[in-house]
Amino acid sequence: MRSFAVVLWVCVGVVATAAAETYRVGTIEVAETWARATPSGASVTAGYMRITNHGPAPDRLLAIRMDAALAVDLLELSLADNVMRLRSLGRGVEIAAGRTVEFRPGAPWQAVVSGLSVPLRPGDRLPATLVFEQAGDVTVDLVVQPIGTGLRWSSGG
Repeated sequence: MRSFAVVLWVCVGVVATAAAETYRVGTIEVAETWARATPSGASVTAGYMRITNHGPAPDRLLAIRMDAALAVDLLELSLADNVMRLRSLGRGVEIAAGRTVEFRPGAPWQAVVSGLSVPLRPGDRLPATLVFEQAGDVTVDLVVQPIGTGLRWSSGG
């Protein structure tokens, strides 16, 4: 029982660390940055975060760059006629003035990380540079969470 409590405490600490870090560039705030661990042999994961525009004008997330990956694709999920569709967001994702956009499990916006050069393990930190049209660039750490993580984030928001 004691070892279960220690494992639970460590897991809660990892999730709390991801939720506690906030990054700012211009009027943009980026928080709750995380990614899922990868199973053995996998080279694809997703990056999750909450982006808030505190400014009076819209901004746009143009790209996400990572040294540890070949590509990060910004995608929009939609469901039409019981068919899930993915659409590439070549022009990025607009963050309206005073609004928040969430990249999270179940949300319409997804940041798919492909061509990872190393496997991701819980507790790892995956540096990523977010490129905004107006605010500029900001480097964040995506804290890697266990493979099953996600329900807690998808219910909040």
